[in-house]
Amino acid sequence: MKVFIAAGLGFALSFLAATVMAGTPTDDRIAFSSDFTGQVVGKLEGGISECQAVAAVYRFDCYRQNYRAVGRSLNGKPDYRDAQKALKRVEDTLKAVVKQNGDRGAPPLKQNGRTYKAVRPDTVAASAAAFNKARQEAVTILLRADGKAQVHYQRIASVVGSNKVIIRTDLLAVIRLV
Repeated sequence: MKVFIAAGLGFALSFLAATVMAGTPTDDRIAFSSDFTGQVVGKLEGGISECQAVAAVYRFDCYRQNYRAVGRSLNGKPDYRDAQKALKRVEDTLKAVVKQNGDRGAPPLKQNGRTYKAVRPDTVAASAAAFNKARQEAVTILLRADGKAQVHYQRIASVVGSNKVIIRTDLLAVIRLV
């Protein structure tokens, strides 16, 4: 009898050790959650509001930083991997826009603990077009989700695609300045 108890105890301890060594699910690996999706949506919306408070030529870098921050918040969350990739594509487009169209003569703008680079005023229209195209591609990717991802990705897509009017307003303001 003692042999069976010892063997059973040994098996249980081996199983427990293997489970601990493999790692247990943590908050970093959460499945889809309405609360977490709400946080993602809130960060995107907050970034849009923050970027609207800066001059149009700085907004592209502001949006880039917002998409990067939100994308990074999805690290380690496998269920949100495709959303992270979609946001990363927008960020990469904005990074290229700021690099290609950067206004080296304009001083960096420091606001709310962040520093933004300007694009040249004559490139705002082309920059906005690239941004809009990248956002629409991200929306398409997000809306293709199915299963459990669908409702969560739709919420994210609604924010990514929601600021078309804001960008068009920016273009009108810059056109009047030029």
